[in-house]
Amino acid sequence: MSSSGELAAQLSALFRSDKLDTAESSASAATKFITDKLNSHDSRDAEAQCRMLANIIDACVEEQVAQTVSTAVLGEVITLMSESASELSQDVRQTALNHLLSKVQQRTSAFESAIIETRQALARILISDEKWEEAARQLQGIRFEQSQRSYNTKQTFEVYVKTVELFLQADQLEQAAQAQGRAAALVAHVTDIELVNRYRLVQARINDLSQKYIDAAAAYHTISHSGLKDAAKQTEILERAVKCAVLASAGPQKMRVMTGLHREKMASSLRCFGFLEKMVLKRLIKPDELQQFSEQLEDHQRSLLADGKTTMLDHAVREHNIFVLSSLYTNIKFENLGRTLGVDAEDAELMCARMIAENRMKGRIDQIDGVITFEGAREVKEVSAAIFLKSQTTAQPPPMHFRESVAARWDERIVKLCTAVEESVDLLIERQPIYTKMLFRSAN
Repeated sequence: MSSSGELAAQLSALFRSDKLDTAESSASAATKFITDKLNSHDSRDAEAQCRMLANIIDACVEEQVAQTVSTAVLGEVITLMSESASELSQDVRQTALNHLLSKVQQRTSAFESAIIETRQALARILISDEKWEEAARQLQGIRFEQSQRSYNTKQTFEVYVKTVELFLQADQLEQAAQAQGRAAALVAHVTDIELVNRYRLVQARINDLSQKYIDAAAAYHTISHSGLKDAAKQTEILERAVKCAVLASAGPQKMRVMTGLHREKMASSLRCFGFLEKMVLKRLIKPDELQQFSEQLEDHQRSLLADGKTTMLDHAVREHNIFVLSSLYTNIKFENLGRTLGVDAEDAELMCARMIAENRMKGRIDQIDGVITFEGAREVKEVSAAIFLKSQTTAQPPPMHFRESVAARWDERIVKLCTAVEESVDLLIERQPIYTKMLFRSAN
């Protein structure tokens, strides 16, 4: 078998020919040179093929071989190793590419294109073997931002997005988040909708896995409106959005996201629509409904909290039920609240205190009596009670300025109107639930 020195001399002699005056002729000559060496009588088994390819690669980086010759031959080696239909086995192709990378990666300025193409070829081979993390690390090693050449933004962005996708498939969340940061810097300059949707999807997935559920839900919802042609894919994305919205911490932002999802035309066809509707309409969630929805969640969404016994879904539903109860009661003892939520009084108090501290609910806690007063409900009832007492009193009312009397009459009318509307809606929901649902959906 020819040594690398002999092969280097042969290559130099070959490319000194006057016939090789174009890129096409040089590539053709390089391909013929490589295939002739691989088809020789002493290069027919896998081990011999690996040695021959290694010698050809070594010859290309010899000082006596011109840069143009090295670039042309290495380019054809990479092309040959990238062909899945090649007669060479996958092990031979992978071994040759790894050897090539080890020889040129310290000479980035001279072999920049060869390094990028080699890493991409290795990634494709590793993906076919389902070695997701190894493939991701090959793509991660491509440093377009340090390149002396200018590369197409779309191609660069696609490599970065693929890197994130592979790290996510390998369950490497931290690495995926780092790779996503590189893609984030380019997304504003990419116009390919499908490629941008791939980026948004991995971004939403990272938020989902990181338990940033409100951000994940909003991202999934946005993707569902980004021109997805596959109805099944759109349904899947919407279901992910609903699951993340349900798991998010209770509050106004969560309610806005859930209301938007509830208005979707495809919402009623989702498996989780019933659960979503009960949350949007502020109805208590029962234990059996909680269990049914839990079965639809992914493994990471069923993880336990710090107490080792409560899941994110348990926590989210308890917070939701507190909100529902806050609209039904002016105040409630923690003992009774805990019984309704399925926790003890102390845990119920801690949950309420946290929600009030985070400005997700208005209320006052009386630790001595073990009672919480819900401010929103109390304010409405106090206004109603004040107007009722004023209308019932027989004593001479104190003198009022004109503006004050007008304001008082308006307050009374507003409360009466709100009460009448609320009673009418409750009656309509009770007697005509199907029509009510259609009415509300058409209004949205």
